[in-house]
Amino acid sequence: MRILARPNGRIAIIAAGIACIVSTALWAGGADFGDDDDHGENEGPSYFGYVKDTSGATVADAKVTVAVKDRGGVITRTDAVGAFKVPGFAAEVNPDDVQVTCEKEGYKQVRVLRRPPPPDANAKTAVETECTLQRT
Repeated sequence: MRILARPNGRIAIIAAGIACIVSTALWAGGADFGDDDDHGENEGPSYFGYVKDTSGATVADAKVTVAVKDRGGVITRTDAVGAFKVPGFAAEVNPDDVQVTCEKEGYKQVRVLRRPPPPDANAKTAVETECTLQRT
């Protein structure tokens, strides 16, 4: 208990507490993650998911491209826990025409898995995708 009475000990405890608070916010996807869930009338489903390596560990700061075939797309990066999310495209865009790819230096993409929607899904149910990268 002597260490807690020292000024350096108190500073270490405060620093550890701040680190826990910050890491919890990052783990939860950050402060703004999910703020774009309010779909407009003419907007289709959003796209979200994770980028992982072949051992199942998440990959932070991977580049994720969510693109509509022959029409362009959106590029984003994964957060500290390997998660990404992009808002939906126009309502007339068929989700089957949307491709998700991922990349990061030192890795190659080996698999993209799109989870099937739940049975009660509607046209605006978010589309979950998991991308797997392998070290090169």
